[in-house]
Amino acid sequence: MSKTQKRLTGLAAVIILLSLSIAYLLQPSGQLRNFQQWQSQPLSGAAHDSKLTVKFFGVSTLLFDDGQEQILIDGFFSRPSLSQVLLQPIQSNSELIEQMIREQHLQRAKALLVTHSHYDHALDVAALGQRLPKLQIIGSGSTLNIARGGHVPEQQLVPVQPWKALQIGHFSITAIPSLHTPPTAVNNDLGQEIARPLPLPARFSEFKEGHSFDYLIEHHGCRILVKASTGAIANQFKNIRADVLFLGIAQLSRQTPGYQQRYVMQTLGTLKPEIVVPIHWDDFFQPLHQPLQFLPRAADNTARSMQILIDAAAKQKTQVVLLSQPVSYSLP
Repeated sequence: MSKTQKRLTGLAAVIILLSLSIAYLLQPSGQLRNFQQWQSQPLSGAAHDSKLTVKFFGVSTLLFDDGQEQILIDGFFSRPSLSQVLLQPIQSNSELIEQMIREQHLQRAKALLVTHSHYDHALDVAALGQRLPKLQIIGSGSTLNIARGGHVPEQQLVPVQPWKALQIGHFSITAIPSLHTPPTAVNNDLGQEIARPLPLPARFSEFKEGHSFDYLIEHHGCRILVKASTGAIANQFKNIRADVLFLGIAQLSRQTPGYQQRYVMQTLGTLKPEIVVPIHWDDFFQPLHQPLQFLPRAADNTARSMQILIDAAAKQKTQVVLLSQPVSYSLP
């Protein structure tokens, strides 16, 4: 074999190994079927008079509905593929947004509460605001600049006011300052803001975090706290009670044991909810018409993140409910 042939053979071997490694890292970091005992259970708990339901659309997109009004958290439905995100500017899928509005009756949605301004939480803010003229978009200045980039009227834009309760129908909503998941090599813009209107399409890196918020939602005696990211401010919840906690667990397994323990204690351990619902665990590069699956190995060991939460919840007898499809679940 000549030197040239040897080099080509060696290069081919490297390419094959690299391809296999990438394929491995993009596989789901665990199987949803291994957590069946926590899946698809109707939310239960203390009896309340409300008829409140919730639907989960992956990441931290949640639709709360009491039959009259709807409240939407992080309306992210478009879910562009990994190749789209890495190689080209991204934008909302107009046909999908219109389909979601029809199927989910989003004409009844009164408010869109945005936890922060990364694209997997805020990509569809403008598209929803354009099509739903009665929808209030509540978020940071960065979030509102995403809406402005899509020419959403100013009267629909509501700057978030931390700790000030906002009444919308039978919902009382309080924004609570929060922390994002610790930064990574491709997610190192924490605290940076979107300083001017952001028209779409735009690169994913233009969706700066801005500031992060949790949301306390009260409805006829039921208290729900939504925390999208795996970051918490110490003692932030010491005077708050929650019946149901929607808790972000993305990259929890990647943190140090000390961080994991503090995060669980500052959230689950402090709030002591009857029910905890893990969120931000799914591979958001997969479209909504496919079954949700765990984040890829390159991003997290989601099975481990899930188990950390399950173990902590068991110690304080909090029920874990894993929502794995966008169907209605009753809330207490």
